[in-house]
Amino acid sequence: MDLQYALLFIGIVVVAVVALTAYDLSRVRRPPARRDVTFDNSPPAENFSRPSVLNATRAEGSEKILRSDADVAPRVKLRQEVLRKEIQQLEEVAALPLNLAGDLSRRGQRRAETERQYLPDDKIDFVIDLPGPGPVTRHEALGIYKQHEYKLNKARRLYGQHYQTSHWMDLQIDSSQAEYGDLKLAIQLVDAQGPIDDSELNTFFQLGLQLADALQRPTKLPLTFEQGFERAREVQKFCDTYDVIAGIHVVPSNDAAFAGPAIQEAARQAGLQLGAMNIFHAQNTASPGSGHMFSMANLGDYSAFDAANWEKFETKGLSLFTCVPCTYHPALAFEKMVAAAKQLSDNLGGCLQDQNHRPLTDKGITVIQHQIEDIEEKMRAFGILPGSDTALKLFNESALP
Repeated sequence: MDLQYALLFIGIVVVAVVALTAYDLSRVRRPPARRDVTFDNSPPAENFSRPSVLNATRAEGSEKILRSDADVAPRVKLRQEVLRKEIQQLEEVAALPLNLAGDLSRRGQRRAETERQYLPDDKIDFVIDLPGPGPVTRHEALGIYKQHEYKLNKARRLYGQHYQTSHWMDLQIDSSQAEYGDLKLAIQLVDAQGPIDDSELNTFFQLGLQLADALQRPTKLPLTFEQGFERAREVQKFCDTYDVIAGIHVVPSNDAAFAGPAIQEAARQAGLQLGAMNIFHAQNTASPGSGHMFSMANLGDYSAFDAANWEKFETKGLSLFTCVPCTYHPALAFEKMVAAAKQLSDNLGGCLQDQNHRPLTDKGITVIQHQIEDIEEKMRAFGILPGSDTALKLFNESALP
């Protein structure tokens, strides 16, 4: 706990120093006037398809936006709001159990795994309880499970409570010498392929009965089949509504293309690293959620970069995007993505567009920001937090880089 408070205090001090430094510089450096921009007054979309994209809105006509002394107060207020969100994130992360796996040896990583409690997710799992006085060995329970679980398509797990303790583990990653009292068999109700159907749920129930018969245990269902299907429908509707991708395009200001070496250097300066799928990522190392805070692909065909041929590579644009439900504090992550997009645009001589290839202005960015904040609020109301383990399972993301 002392380490957590120490990390929190250090993080707050660093964020405060950065914010104050940025404010002092803004007072002595007057930014240049920006070009004419137009806005479209079409209302933000209320419903999102799966997957959906968030687009900025523009107002009819055009107006010139000039930064002057009158802009200082709004910009200072914006920085204060960003600082507040950064501190809030640091406080929430500090309250979470410490995860030092990235700095541990293989033995330490193994110990961290075994110390964590593994239990079914009651928000998205259908569970069969198999209580018993025990003990039952891991080899015995897992052997029966493995004989039949291959018939299932959706993610499934067998959990056991260590005999004479209250610690729960996933049998597939537990010690081979482990013994258990109570067992829980769980299957995920919804995944990227949709909700569970009658046939698979019945097959899962038969697996539970086979385990119960072999281990001489009763079966208990926290939910009836009807309640399970109803929950699956609710979760599927949730996924259809909030499987949202927020994106920004960076395109050349003229008919030229972005060259490979320039993209490499600009990406490096923006804190992006070439990684999975041969696209760039902003790694998430400080908070829960997806291992990638946001990513950048080749806009030409929404694909990878030709990393083996940078000298000859060129593209008509870059696409930055983030999966909103899989990102911890998605509104704050979007702010960081916007900052990266602007830096890329400045370094490459480009401009910003929304995902409909319309000019993206500060007003449009604010519209997207509010949409993301609304999604986050509604996800929390449903009981599934953005970036949580539950969200990552539902939206087929990984917490690893």
